[in-house]
Amino acid sequence: MSRRSTWARRSSGAVVLALALAVQPAPASAAPWSRDVPLDPPAGQSAGRARPADFTVYGFSQSNVDQEDPQVYEVAPDVTIRAIGKWSTNGDEATDYNFAQIRRYHARGITFMGSGTASVIFPHDFASTEIFDDMSTRDADNNPVPHDELGFPIPARRGNIFNPAYRTYLLDWARIQIDGGVDGINLDEVNAGFSGGQKYGFNGNEGFDDYAVADFNRYLLAKYPGFTTADWTSRFGMTDDNLVRSDVPADDLSRNFNYRHYLRANGWNLDPLTPANPLAGEWGRVTANRMYADDHSFTVSYLRRYWKEMVDELRAYARRTTGRHLLISSNGLFPYVDFNSVGMYPWNPDEQTPDHRGADYVPVVDGHLDGARSLQANYRYLKEQSRAIAGDVPVAVFIDWPTDMMTDYLNLPLAEQKDYWQIFGAEAYANGIFPAFHLRDTVGSPTAEELGLLDFFRTYTGFYKQHQRLYRDNDLGSPAVRVGTGNVSASLLVQRGSGARTLHLVNHNYDRGIIPQTGVTVGVDLPSCPRRIAMVSPDFPGTRTPPSSCRHGRLSATVDRLDHYTVLSLG
Repeated sequence: MSRRSTWARRSSGAVVLALALAVQPAPASAAPWSRDVPLDPPAGQSAGRARPADFTVYGFSQSNVDQEDPQVYEVAPDVTIRAIGKWSTNGDEATDYNFAQIRRYHARGITFMGSGTASVIFPHDFASTEIFDDMSTRDADNNPVPHDELGFPIPARRGNIFNPAYRTYLLDWARIQIDGGVDGINLDEVNAGFSGGQKYGFNGNEGFDDYAVADFNRYLLAKYPGFTTADWTSRFGMTDDNLVRSDVPADDLSRNFNYRHYLRANGWNLDPLTPANPLAGEWGRVTANRMYADDHSFTVSYLRRYWKEMVDELRAYARRTTGRHLLISSNGLFPYVDFNSVGMYPWNPDEQTPDHRGADYVPVVDGHLDGARSLQANYRYLKEQSRAIAGDVPVAVFIDWPTDMMTDYLNLPLAEQKDYWQIFGAEAYANGIFPAFHLRDTVGSPTAEELGLLDFFRTYTGFYKQHQRLYRDNDLGSPAVRVGTGNVSASLLVQRGSGARTLHLVNHNYDRGIIPQTGVTVGVDLPSCPRRIAMVSPDFPGTRTPPSSCRHGRLSATVDRLDHYTVLSLG
């Protein structure tokens, strides 16, 4: 029996047509792109650069599973974050895919990441309404939560990651991609089913299904093993007829504690995370696309557990069937990944301000790029959070879509789109993370080639490929960098292992175009003086040696002209 006949059914008529119009990409050439690209990789080359430590240039180009993007071969990034994306029933069967393109990726030395949504589901994805309902997240009244705010013409919901059958469903299509030869899997929006959606004003009224409520009992029993009836009553206001019990199976919700009944009895079933609820803190509030290391609430603890089980199973399957390590990534900051790929969108939680507004990752004023802004603090925050969550893995950022940030980027004049990458892409590199250069999405937005950016990307990324050794395994250095000129962000990076140091300068002197600065002095205190300083930049060819002085490790150097971005390699 095929996977599709197990889980899904093909719908017909206007429903499928409407969904296709909503989510499918603009038409692509049916013939695989093969200009000067052999169908098979050269002898001895069987994969792309499948070691994230070797990745320097990231690309973002996502196609449907049966399509292919020729732009990737032109730019030749080390990896594309999500080369293809399984969506709804498109990707349930191996015959849905264009796996032949993986050989073309590998022939160019590009690592191929498969992917798919880990949360958005539709009625026609499953063989019956009963299965669809069972796979869906639920509110505190045990009703499936609609997600009409996603804008699809047919009912959309979020899949329930606490349901073992749903996790199996995700693993099934991921195994198809592994069998097809992908180097890795990117699971998108792993923990997205807890917001409550527009129906509940995104107040967190979601995820209260039988599977999660039973796990909540297990969590409470493990956290408070010595609690008596009196303890449960005094601490959390439980009643004698609805108590956590260790002598009853956790999933027996008629005899053990039923959190939904507790919420309803107290009038919190429409707003379960209200501060008035003494169990709200134990349950926790899930932040979409983030799994913070210091969050040990029930929801995050168990999401972390199920995420690890899925990752371990996929890697074990890949080792067993292909003999290779499978790369894992997701959208956001997650543990157990080989690299984190962080989507930049307006409702992110990354701005560290009292009102917790989202970081403005594509700063625009009156339709023009606000290049005078700096994203250094935000990039550093992402890198620090990723290290706490996942360890020393690379962090890449991409403009997520369809969002206002992507719309703002696409509407910039061409010169300012280039400036975006030369300022904010460079600033990502300057702070130890990686920008993913945007080539294509699957909602019909103009591609990089259609925007006139493809030649720029090919040339601009060439600088980072040429100087890739400067950008690998870097941490932020602790000494503060002194800059004698305003509107410049500066950073010191220290390479793990070698201890090599680089000084990075990004010019934010900007008014609808970069305004170069001359005679920029920069200084930093080092353990010892460098023997030589090499200055490189995507803004000029070759290598230069800036005038400098150093005594007892106190270095001072002068950059004769700073256009967008310059690096000083301290040898």
